[in-house]
Amino acid sequence: MKKMNWTRFSLLMVMLFAAGSLRAQTIDSLLSKLETAYPQEKLYLHYDKNAYNPGETIFFKCYLMASNVLSNISKNVYAELIDSKGKVLDRRITPVIMAGSASALDIPADYADSVVYVRAYTQWMLNFDESFLYTRAIGVITRNTASKKPASPVYTLGFFSEGGDLVEGIESNMAFKAYDQRGLPFNVEGQVQDAKGAKVVDFKSIHDGMGSFRLLSPVSGLVAVWKDPAGKPQKTKLPETTRNNVSLEVAPSAAGLLFAVRRRADASDNLQSLTLVAQQQQQILYQAKLNLAKTEGVKATIPGEDLPTGIVQLTVFDNQNKPLAERIVFVNHQDYYFITDLNTPVKSTDKRGKNVIQVDVPDTIICNLSLSVTDAGLNPPQTVEDDIYSNIFLTSDLRGYIHNPAWYFSSEADSVTKALDLVMLTNGWRRFKWEDVLAQRWPKITYRPDNYITILGNISGLNRSELNQKEVTAIMETKSQGQDVFTFPVGQDGKFELSGMLFYDTARLYYQFNNDKSKLLTTKAIFDMKPGFLLKPTPFKADSSLAFHLPRFPGDIIAKNNSIALKNLESIDEKNKVKTLEGVTVVARTKSKKETMDAEYTSGLFRGGDGYTFVLDDDPLARGALTVLQYLQGKVAGLQISGAGAQMSMSWRGGTPLLYYNEMPSDISMIQGMNMNDIAMIKVFRPPFMGGSGGAGGAIAVYAKKGTANKPDNVQGLNAYKIAGYQAVKQFFSPDYEKYDEANTQPDLRTTLYWNPAIYTDKNNRRIFFTFYNNDVAKKIRVIIEGLNAEGKLTRTEKIY
Repeated sequence: MKKMNWTRFSLLMVMLFAAGSLRAQTIDSLLSKLETAYPQEKLYLHYDKNAYNPGETIFFKCYLMASNVLSNISKNVYAELIDSKGKVLDRRITPVIMAGSASALDIPADYADSVVYVRAYTQWMLNFDESFLYTRAIGVITRNTASKKPASPVYTLGFFSEGGDLVEGIESNMAFKAYDQRGLPFNVEGQVQDAKGAKVVDFKSIHDGMGSFRLLSPVSGLVAVWKDPAGKPQKTKLPETTRNNVSLEVAPSAAGLLFAVRRRADASDNLQSLTLVAQQQQQILYQAKLNLAKTEGVKATIPGEDLPTGIVQLTVFDNQNKPLAERIVFVNHQDYYFITDLNTPVKSTDKRGKNVIQVDVPDTIICNLSLSVTDAGLNPPQTVEDDIYSNIFLTSDLRGYIHNPAWYFSSEADSVTKALDLVMLTNGWRRFKWEDVLAQRWPKITYRPDNYITILGNISGLNRSELNQKEVTAIMETKSQGQDVFTFPVGQDGKFELSGMLFYDTARLYYQFNNDKSKLLTTKAIFDMKPGFLLKPTPFKADSSLAFHLPRFPGDIIAKNNSIALKNLESIDEKNKVKTLEGVTVVARTKSKKETMDAEYTSGLFRGGDGYTFVLDDDPLARGALTVLQYLQGKVAGLQISGAGAQMSMSWRGGTPLLYYNEMPSDISMIQGMNMNDIAMIKVFRPPFMGGSGGAGGAIAVYAKKGTANKPDNVQGLNAYKIAGYQAVKQFFSPDYEKYDEANTQPDLRTTLYWNPAIYTDKNNRRIFFTFYNNDVAKKIRVIIEGLNAEGKLTRTEKIY
């Protein structure tokens, strides 16, 4: 090809797209619709530590963002603990306060796998690509953790032409990334050769298996020759070239983003009038028209002051709005964070020594923070860690594994900046596809943003004229907040919605139509109310590659953690121990939880039997159900349940199941009025049930927890409705060794010494002190504080002393 004819940007009609092109205005308007109607949220979780033992609690704090600012879209976060087979072990729904929410998930004491998954999301996030839901593999340090054999290594070297296609004959930048079957990087060097075996260029990785090199005149058939970490020679083909496309190169600089777009001299007409668009988080930042009718390339600089910190996507379109080339770049003005000072006016690594941490924030803006303090010997820093900076600005927006993402935000050095650009060159960005946007294929909205506790209601039994302009007066009664009186309207279709409620445990909603003193209209009406919570989790398939990136602990740390795990497992081992009687070895079979409950609660024909047993404390989904029959829907094959509230109906093999409360005959009104928190067990007997008259349709027996005030509420006439609130957040226990407590005589092997997920500061409260005590063995203490402020800036400080 002839030498490229470059002309200055100002003379080439590479201009801001303020007017003159309906085509670019269409791109602008479509992207604006995507941002306003379909904004996307992202979640980051701060944990109290990196890995856990069976039987321990995972404490965490969620931070919710949208467009790299605080999210005002969703008011609830769903967090789930899931095993490798997709079974939900625990589940929590927590309210969002100032873009943050805190909760805890419990690992079963008999959990035997070495990995468990935490998935967190909002209902709104389920409308989009599920690969962007927050998911993390958590290491569980079991007794066989150290004995697992590593898989046979598989080494891969991938090549990525900057901008997308490699255009024949046009000088291009080629990036590469070397990684094994776990996604972990390795250093590599080698040589690119042509089809005849002649050297084209040498290459060598500069950070975590990544690097780049220039191809002066690309052609098809190039091969990279290199050696894997075992010294075995390898060959990898480079991408094939194309003739009818453009190349896009971008060079980040202090002034902004210098981009260059080039085409071949014999390129088709559709490559002579192009449009370049730069966007971030679905918000357009820059547009330019590129006139290549009389030149083969253009250069220009997007001013840096117009670009916010974060990943910026640059895309080149042809004259038919077809995307041709794409490049993502990280813009970093170092303006995304604020400094939180950590000091220790009192510190001691003595056995059970007293420590005081001082936290200072720099200004008067309201801040939302979380603090974790751990034994650094048991919870050391890991090279695979993600933190609030790297998650919000990097890993939550990129597909694929990023090794040690926090490192890219650890320094402002040029070497770090260059390495981060290699990450941009070797990873994909796909929050949306331009092809879908241009074709106006919008995401299907199945889930609305939720507004704390929401009740979706419907009134039947009345005609439209009776419902015309009707209002209902309600009294909300909670255990902690007393009573609240309010009025809500009802549509002519009978529908109503109550939202924005925030309370824990349960509440009673008393209701009556306005001006219905005789209650004739209220009694005639049938009120059906359903919770707005997402009661059942969406299916989960474990990504086994996430488990490859778990923290790697030395053997001594595993041994120390295993000693803690053994204490948690002592009770289980005790139940399974071998007993000896007169020289005969007898193995005691451990009763299951269901068998134990059955022996404790049931009698006569209710004991054992052919059917189903549900122990509600062991089922995290039971917490989201409001009534017994709602909980049973879909759980028992053949049992048909329809309707709502006291109007629910049941059928099984042509008959109606009998209902029992503590083995006494009952009815729907009584059973549906029970507080789910007061129920210990539900047994469902297949037809026929021989324990009572008329058992041809089977039976359902509900058992209340012993020692509780568990008489069911009378909701006859539906003048009151029970609403399930949030489950109380489990409190982290921190001992006070300055006070006498008999429990303090036990060994203290805690890994997490202190955890506080609810630290709020403002102009009157900028300095806060926290006191905790060391365990029996820690010689180094690790302190991490993370969070955000009302302006959306982030913070993270870590110290080990």
